[in-house]
Amino acid sequence: MTELYDRIVDDKLLVRRIYVVANHVVPESSVSEDTAVQLDLFTDIEESERREEEQAEKLEREKNMQRAVLGIKKKYGKNAILKGMNFVEGATTVERNGQVGGHKA
Repeated sequence: MTELYDRIVDDKLLVRRIYVVANHVVPESSVSEDTAVQLDLFTDIEESERREEEQAEKLEREKNMQRAVLGIKKKYGKNAILKGMNFVEGATTVERNGQVGGHKA
């Protein structure tokens, strides 16, 4: 993306806004895990499989945590779980969560 940006944007002009769009996004469940793997003589296959299993476990824990957070927010509201920075002076998250569409309507 940065290569494309460097190629297209004129250095003499100021950039005010950049949009990033993802097209043709597919559900994770539709992606096949049977992908080809390039083997070499120097890679420890058992070690790489162990690392992949650890990463899969971490990913599953992260998904479970996200599901739990979304479930709590759905049941108790947007202000049920907030980050600590949302409680510092001048933070507006709690107020915005109470407004319709993020603004007073």
